[in-house]
Amino acid sequence: MNPLIAAVVAFRSDEGLKGQLLRGGVGSLAIKVAATLLSIVLSVVLARTLEAKGFGVYSFVFALVTMMAIPAQMGLPNLVVRETAKAQARGDWALIRGIWRWATATALVISLGLMALGAAAGWIFAGHFAEDQLVVFRWGLALVPLVALGNLRGAALRGLRHVVQGQLPEFILRPAFLIVFVLGAHLGLSARALTASGAMMLNAVASLFAFIIGAYLLLRVRPDPLRRERNSKTHPRRWLASALPLGMVDGMQLINQNVGIIALGVIARPEDVGIYRVALQGCALVSFGLTAVNMVVGPYISRLYEQERMDLLQRLVTSVTRLAFLMSLAIALFFVVAGPSFLAFLFGAQFSASYAPLIIMSVGQIVNAFTGCVGQILYMSEYEGDVARAVATGALCNIVLTAALTPLWGYNGAAVAMTASVFIWNAILAFRVWQRTRIRAVAFWKG
Repeated sequence: MNPLIAAVVAFRSDEGLKGQLLRGGVGSLAIKVAATLLSIVLSVVLARTLEAKGFGVYSFVFALVTMMAIPAQMGLPNLVVRETAKAQARGDWALIRGIWRWATATALVISLGLMALGAAAGWIFAGHFAEDQLVVFRWGLALVPLVALGNLRGAALRGLRHVVQGQLPEFILRPAFLIVFVLGAHLGLSARALTASGAMMLNAVASLFAFIIGAYLLLRVRPDPLRRERNSKTHPRRWLASALPLGMVDGMQLINQNVGIIALGVIARPEDVGIYRVALQGCALVSFGLTAVNMVVGPYISRLYEQERMDLLQRLVTSVTRLAFLMSLAIALFFVVAGPSFLAFLFGAQFSASYAPLIIMSVGQIVNAFTGCVGQILYMSEYEGDVARAVATGALCNIVLTAALTPLWGYNGAAVAMTASVFIWNAILAFRVWQRTRIRAVAFWKG
């Protein structure tokens, strides 16, 4: 046991770069695992509490709010992480104050503008939506600034190298608060059931609580020189020019995740939206292995590429890709065999219809895992532009196919569109990885 104890002590006490990276990587992985479990629990609680129709209305509005939050952030969190880390390394505390204030003011102004536009749109198009959808949407608008500002606060913490604390409020505390609030409200409402509007209101309250705790964490960990600094340096034009490309990939990925929900919310029944949303949740389980691998392997790819140790890099990529592929395949096969029973047991009998779209999208996630960490390879070798173009192409194809197939096949059409877009961007990225680095970024190949 002595070597094990020594390793644990070194892990906890090493203040060097290696120790910080190790703790940050392990902590981030733990956060990801916990966040995935909480997301599943939250979906189960909401689905069973609101039932298919209410869960569909809630999911539709939440997807709209998520899309609205894209321009409110427009890459600002990634910019804050980068600029904060660089300024701290130089001891430029005035620049940190400047980027925090500028990013916060920019996100707040855009968020308030989007809330005003959303309120006006809700009033203009009120005749096209049910009253319960409009009430949920009004509560959902409150999430736009809370999501944007919460992500900025988390980015500031990560920029100061408090990686785990930077993720804790949004990924752990907010869903945990919401689960507790929904269960408490549901158990306390004996005369009437909790509605989608009530659940969205509780989401706003949970987001506010998580933001307050995150703000406290940021205040607590600020370096002493930053606390004493009274000046601010800003470079708004340069920051704005940098923020937009940084936010493109994240924005396109959010569009890919939510375009099917929004299309179904417009043209289909609320129940169909809920069924599709549960399928998406199950699909996230299929891709979990790849997500976990990507969180750990990035620094090693960067280091081996910089050292030009391409044979070792190829072996690393092949090993982790096969691991992610086999994990995804195992989960997908479980859904093929036991999917209807599993969905009915976990979410309720109404959601056994999620089986077909879940299987369709699981095929896409198997392909996603088969091509492994293609995005990470391009990011770490400084070809991030290739990732942005591939994801944008996939998002555009998803939008076009969703518009064409959803009216014909409902949630199955949305699932086919999502799967096709995953095929397209992974094929592009795998080709680019080979073209740029001569790395075969697939689980198995001949030759």
